[in-house]
Amino acid sequence: MLGDSIAEGTGTPDDADLRRPDQLARRLPGAAVANLGISGNRLLLDSDRNGPGAQARFDRDVLSLPALRTVLVHLGVNDLHQVPVERDPSRMVAAYRQLALRARSAGLRVVGATITPFEGWTRWTPEQEAVRRQVNETVRTGRIFDAVADLDAALRDPDRPSRLLPAYDSGDGLHPGPAGHTAIAATVEHRHLR
Repeated sequence: MLGDSIAEGTGTPDDADLRRPDQLARRLPGAAVANLGISGNRLLLDSDRNGPGAQARFDRDVLSLPALRTVLVHLGVNDLHQVPVERDPSRMVAAYRQLALRARSAGLRVVGATITPFEGWTRWTPEQEAVRRQVNETVRTGRIFDAVADLDAALRDPDRPSRLLPAYDSGDGLHPGPAGHTAIAATVEHRHLR
């Protein structure tokens, strides 16, 4: 799982193994799940504070793992709300395409995840929401990845789709709590990994 703080497990209790990678590993007996989540990580940009972005760390963090068959890419929310803010959905889609090509070139199956809702987070804006929705629509329909884990659909509040369902929100509007991580793990199916 190549991701950010959501993959890392922010929003779940420490040492409780309730993060989505932990839960996914329990759902997939015999498989190992590597948690490559880094808080603040971005799809497009490197950061002095949060380290290299997905493009820069892909070879080191993903391709260096032995016996790897599938990579799940869940990045993008930090590109939308961290300065400098990404306002061009086509740049994000191009970055996803690049990661997918690199994964396939290494013989890997690549599963993409939609960007989860984050209204309620301190830096959320309606403009960012519009970009998030455009990116997600392309992820769902653009044939970028071999499979899609629709985390947005799994976690959003049907009455207010720009927000996490309250039962899934850790309380900050961005990070899912334990129930949200359970819902995320449930979106990745065995068929996604073959």
